[in-house]
This record gives sequence, C-alpha cells and structure tokens, in this order.
Amino acid sequence: MTPLRMSYEDSYTKDFPFDKMVEGMMNPEMIDDAVEIIMNGIGLNKRMRLIINNRAGGDSPLIVQEIAEELQKENRGRVQIIKSPRAPLC
Repeated sequence: MTPLRMSYEDSYTKDFPFDKMVEGMMNPEMIDDAVEIIMNGIGLNKRMRLIINNRAGGDSPLIVQEIAEELQKENRGRVQIIKSPRAPLC
C-alpha cells in the first residue's frame, strides 16, 4: 500500500524511519478499501492475506491494527485475525 499518486521514493523519504504514523500519509480510504477487498474475498469463501508496508503511513503494524479493528467491527467477530511471526493473516 503506497499512497496514490506518490512515488515509492517520495513515500519512503516521508515515512522513514518507519517508527510512527506520519500525518497526511495515510488516506482513510485505504483502510476502507482493504476491508472491502478482504470482505469480498471472504464472501467468495477465499482465504485472504494482506501485505502492508510502511510507506502507506509510516508504521505498518499500526496500519494492520486499524484494518483488523475495522474487520472486527464489520463482522462482529466472525473474521478471525491470525497473527504470525512473519506477517498477520486475515
């Protein structure tokens, strides 16, 4: 997830050192879009995996947490969030 109309280099420069959310980088629609894609896949009985990078907002674990919280709200707990040492899976 890299912000729309922003180059990799620009997003990297603004987000480095990737230890906090960077104001103005995270478009709230990105969370909504990710949740919609995941829910569409689940509706088709597909197992979904989501890969997040720091360039979307500065701190990928915080971005994943936001998406997981929205998924839980959307589904009243029916979506299981599996945390993995390598990457969280939905």
